[in-house]
Amino acid sequence: MMLQWSDSAFPTGAFAHSGGLETYTQSGQVENAAQLAALIQVKLENAARTDLIVVHLAHRAFVADDVAQLAMLDELCCASKVARETRQASERVGRRMLDNVLLVHPDVRLSAYRAAIIAGQGGHHAVVHGAAYAALGLDARAALLAFGFGIVANQASAALKLLAMGQTQAQTLITGMQPHITTAVDIALTRTLDDFGGFAPGLELRAMQHEGLFRRLFIS
Repeated sequence: MMLQWSDSAFPTGAFAHSGGLETYTQSGQVENAAQLAALIQVKLENAARTDLIVVHLAHRAFVADDVAQLAMLDELCCASKVARETRQASERVGRRMLDNVLLVHPDVRLSAYRAAIIAGQGGHHAVVHGAAYAALGLDARAALLAFGFGIVANQASAALKLLAMGQTQAQTLITGMQPHITTAVDIALTRTLDDFGGFAPGLELRAMQHEGLFRRLFIS
C-alpha cells in the first residue's frame, strides 16, 4: 500500500497543484531542468524544517493515540502556510488522501481523526500522511521518505506541462533528487517541535502571485 499511496494515480488531487512552479516558469526564473532541480532542492531543504517534521510528529502522535497532538499539528500547518493557495492545497490534498486511504485501509483511529476534522478544520497533507503511514504499520523514516519523494514527483509531473521537458528528463531529475530527499529526511528526523520553522520567502511570494497570473493550468 505504501507504493499505492505514493503513486500519482492515487486520487489525492495533488496533480492539480504546481506548488508555485507555474509562477516560476511564467516569470522566467525556471526555464530548464537544472533550474528546476535547484528549486526542488530549496523546497526539500525548507520541508526538512517544516512539513517533514510534521509528518514525523504526526506519525508519533498516531502511534501514541494522541488526537490532541494531531489537532495541534493541523493548526501549526495552517498557521505556517502564509500563502492562501498553499494553505488550501495542503488541506484539500490531505483530506482527499484521508478519504481514499480509509476506502482501501479502514482504520478506527483514522476514522476518528476524519470525524474530528469534518467537525472543524484540519486534515493537512503532512499530518494525514504521517498518521496514515503509521496506521499502515510503516516506520517514521519510510513515511518521511515517501513524503519527500512526493514533493519531487509532483514538481517533475507539473514541469512536464510547464517546461520543454520530456519523460526521460523528468525521471533523470527524480533520480538526481534522491540524495537530497534522504538528506532532508535525515535532518527532519533529528528535529523536534521547537525546531519547526523554515525561511523561504521566495516560495511564499511565488505562491501568492500564482492566483493573479493571467493564464493558469494549475490550482496553485
